[in-house]
Amino acid sequence: DWIMGKLTDFDAVNAADPGAASHLLFKWLCDDTDRAALYRELLNSNPKRVLKFQSRANTRQHPWDAGPDQFQQDAYLITARAHVEQAFKSSQGEFSNSPFEGLGGGNFMLGLDKGQAHDDQRRFAQAYLALTRQHIDALCTISFRAAAVLPLKTRKFDMVALAEQTALRFVGFLFGFAQADHGLLESCLKKISKGLDYQMYGRHFVSDPAVLPDNSAAMALLGRRAAALIDLYRQQIGTQQMDEYATLQEELDDLLEFEDRNAGQQLAGFEPVMRRMAAGSAPGPAAHPPLPRYTSTELAVIVVGLIAGTVSNVQSAAAIAVRQFMSDPHVWTGAHDEAINAWQQSGLDAGPDTGLKPYVWEALRLNPPAAFLPRKTTQAITLGSVYIREGSLILIGVGGATRDLSASTNPDGFDAKRSPYDPLIFGGDPTDPNFFHQCVGQHLAMPLITHIVRQTLLLPGVAEVISPRTGRPEPLEKLWGYNALSYPLEYQRFQRLKQTPLFVVMRVKTPTAEHAEKLKLVIRYAAPRIEKMLMDSGHVHFASFMFLENDSKLALMTVYDRDFDAYVGYFASRAGALFDRIFEHIEDAPPMPVNEFPKEFVDTIRRFNQRPVGDYFFSAYPTAEASAIQHQFN
Repeated sequence: DWIMGKLTDFDAVNAADPGAASHLLFKWLCDDTDRAALYRELLNSNPKRVLKFQSRANTRQHPWDAGPDQFQQDAYLITARAHVEQAFKSSQGEFSNSPFEGLGGGNFMLGLDKGQAHDDQRRFAQAYLALTRQHIDALCTISFRAAAVLPLKTRKFDMVALAEQTALRFVGFLFGFAQADHGLLESCLKKISKGLDYQMYGRHFVSDPAVLPDNSAAMALLGRRAAALIDLYRQQIGTQQMDEYATLQEELDDLLEFEDRNAGQQLAGFEPVMRRMAAGSAPGPAAHPPLPRYTSTELAVIVVGLIAGTVSNVQSAAAIAVRQFMSDPHVWTGAHDEAINAWQQSGLDAGPDTGLKPYVWEALRLNPPAAFLPRKTTQAITLGSVYIREGSLILIGVGGATRDLSASTNPDGFDAKRSPYDPLIFGGDPTDPNFFHQCVGQHLAMPLITHIVRQTLLLPGVAEVISPRTGRPEPLEKLWGYNALSYPLEYQRFQRLKQTPLFVVMRVKTPTAEHAEKLKLVIRYAAPRIEKMLMDSGHVHFASFMFLENDSKLALMTVYDRDFDAYVGYFASRAGALFDRIFEHIEDAPPMPVNEFPKEFVDTIRRFNQRPVGDYFFSAYPTAEASAIQHQFN
């Protein structure tokens, strides 16, 4: 547990061994609880402290007081809101965005200081991301439904993976990538996101030489694909590309004709961003002054820059919010009630979520998804009582500034009624040139995050997975305490999908032909009994036997309701004699007679069972049980 006064210990360690102090600071920053306590101690000091530490970032700029072989330099963690706002406001003065140049992002506004090039790109991005709320909600709805198909087929799922897949679908639909580009987006954005995390924060504490080259290669690969698509949308194509252009058009038509009639109507008139960029048709009134004209390559740089951190921020934010709700029963009750209210208003479609949104904002105020941002001083400055030299690296602790609320009586507590929303999380009004933190994607990111959170809360019986090793909930795992990697959850899957497939594959004994013929005989004469047992069970939808690989394997395929152990155990007691005859011809059979060894029989069937690829299983009537269907139609 954190004990106030630890910063005194940090100062002592830092004076004796800066490397050890840096390691200690990294340990604190990687833990949500310790990080919050550290911020509180920094903010409570008088004056509010700026924490000096030794960075491991190899900038090839010698510290002023170091020997010629030492590349580490001093860096500064700032958390006070006044200091953070100064860093945002003064990117043309005392602070620079130049740390982003290590990502090859100098041509995109993230790595540009305020000026004409930066302002031109910002206006351009704002114009082409100015979607209607109807279009945004429809894309959120479609993206979550598409992403949830596989993860929610099983009782346990990873919420970070679910949120990541939703964000990937959203980005693909929004910008106009082909469906076949999904794997490319996923692999490239993982590497780009890790590169961002490393350049913004991780490099101060860890050394991973492969991260930045992987990031650069991923950005180049994704940029090349974006440029090719923009050319396709401009129809600057030859005969070989006509088929691909036709495919893109078909996929857009499919999206507009989404099977959900309401979402489909909401998408009327939607065109993907890259398609509109290629045509030079920004939505809304004409811009004054006119928007700049960019080449396909320049547009691709802007596109990659816009989506570079989007997926990781969305997946982290959604997981952070749900984790915050799960940690406090009172907060959970309030958030869950608001999710139900939203469902009652708009069903499973995305909507305003006016009641749930404050809960999400407050969770992210306490633990921002973009936990740290980098700057570099362009001149010597003094923050608080700390003198900082020109060219020094600055680490902005966003979560400290969002807790630095002078008018609040409980800045570290959860208060869903707190207002206004903190612009440090996703930026303020992007159209206000005087606002200290602008973010062109806030109006896209927060509706998507809120919808993912709402749909997760609505899952029946959703809860954290309890670790069998510790007996405690599995944690929200983050990379370097920053980007969310994994958050295991579970829910009552049988309330959403009653049926489960079973595909048991058993190897036939040798000589194969002889034993296969005997198995065919057993199944043929036992068919009437099998039919009666399956019908009497009341929980089997379909069943069949099939020989595979030249009769060398026997497959049993069924679709059943509810619990695996109860289902298989039922046949151990009712059909033990039949399975005895079958297992006489099967390799690695369980002990027999089956009805005397039911547990071993169940374990054997579980071992022989083959899971569907990606756990994908379709049911046209997911909530109907076999007994109910029999009652209706028999």
